[in-house]
Amino acid sequence: MDTLTMDAAADAGPVSTLATLWRRRTHLSHDEMVSIYTLVRSALRSYHPPELQSLREDKEELIAQFIYSKVLRLEPGHTDTHSSDQSAPSSRYAVCTYFRRFLIDCLRSASYQRDVSIEVDGIGQQVDEHAHAVADPVESVLMQYGLCEARVRLLAREFIDGLDKYERLVLAGTLGWSSGGKGGLSGVAARHHIPSYHYRAVKLGVTVKKSAQSDDFAATKIGRWISATLGIAIIADNQSAIFVILNLLAVESGPGAA
Repeated sequence: MDTLTMDAAADAGPVSTLATLWRRRTHLSHDEMVSIYTLVRSALRSYHPPELQSLREDKEELIAQFIYSKVLRLEPGHTDTHSSDQSAPSSRYAVCTYFRRFLIDCLRSASYQRDVSIEVDGIGQQVDEHAHAVADPVESVLMQYGLCEARVRLLAREFIDGLDKYERLVLAGTLGWSSGGKGGLSGVAARHHIPSYHYRAVKLGVTVKKSAQSDDFAATKIGRWISATLGIAIIADNQSAIFVILNLLAVESGPGAA
């Protein structure tokens, strides 16, 4: 959680590359296979869903199985794919959601049911809930908190409207539309003459100090908005939902918002 905001906003370029490779994942060259393997592993590096505790394989082995069967679709009978633009992961949280679904499928399989006491371990209810999750990875995360994408995006726009001009530019320069610009946040600050831009970024919650903890992020403007307005506590168990919220906030901080 110490680098929650930075992790959620980072790797916009790699995610775009991943989405491009994902759309034609059954027709990749060897080098492209290596690239998508590396990108997926990177996206899952800090993700530790609770299902991992109930599976016998370690995380690295499960990631390898996930990439082989679900990403590259190398199992027999999966020689082609018709992935649409919508199915390709648009952010790291989407990759995490797909991986968690794979783990849930593992828990439901007969081989794992013989070795795992689902009812005793308290996993049965969670597996059933996720089995009926909607196809959209965003909605499948938000529905657990009584939210939907449309509602979150509306509240995100209201939150952004409440920021001052410089805060909106800082948001855009770290999470949003201009985050990939030359020079990063300092470049945005120089181009738009933003005073005390680093201080503003910390107070807003788009950057954190190395010593920051979850409580520090919870005290920022974005942290307070997530907890008070959306009702999501800033704790490690809610990390996936917070990633979703930050990504939707980034989407809403388009050029028009600044």
